[in-house]
Amino acid sequence: MTKDEARELFIDYMYGGLDIDTQQKLETFIGQHSDLKDELDGLLETRQVLQQMPVENPKEQIVIMEPSSVYSSIRNWWENLIQSLSPRSGVGRFAFAVASFVFLFIITGSLTDMNLKMEGGEFSIFFGEQVPDQVGYSAAQVELLINQVQAENAALVADIVEAAQDQQESQFQLTLSSFAEYLDEQRTSDLQLIDYSLTSLEETTYNRFVQTDQVLGEIIETVSLNK
Repeated sequence: MTKDEARELFIDYMYGGLDIDTQQKLETFIGQHSDLKDELDGLLETRQVLQQMPVENPKEQIVIMEPSSVYSSIRNWWENLIQSLSPRSGVGRFAFAVASFVFLFIITGSLTDMNLKMEGGEFSIFFGEQVPDQVGYSAAQVELLINQVQAENAALVADIVEAAQDQQESQFQLTLSSFAEYLDEQRTSDLQLIDYSLTSLEETTYNRFVQTDQVLGEIIETVSLNK
């Protein structure tokens, strides 16, 4: 049980609306929380004060009228007014309807800024200011459009040329970088080949010197034995 759940059970606890199990759980929970106990004691004291206050009967009674009777009286008055103003004969009713339509038409036109136009045997109704129809372009407008198109084309061509130059420059830089890497690799390969050749020549020369020393040693030994 939480404190909010306990507060929701205060009213039922004060008026005996809880079962025994829930009441015992609530009392145990309130005993563990002093702030809830203070709130419950305040509510109990407020109830005691309200019970001790005297109850006075009002001197005047309030009369409640059904709204339907008021509405019906207003509706009857309005119907009677319309019947008194409406003509009795058929011609009069037709004239009254036409006058009402004209009156409503005038009010609607004044509120919506309605305009009537008769042109070429055609009757048209429009609201607000009518935008004049543009038949064609003047010389100044045509020149302005041409200048605008030329400026846009020039800007587009400039952008295309600039993009092509940037692409060519990037390609040229990439080519130079690739060529420099190729030269570097070729130089390294040549140096390795030269180093290998020198090492091989040095080993060959050394072996020849060794063989020559051996041959000379054998010759000297043979000559010494013959003596």
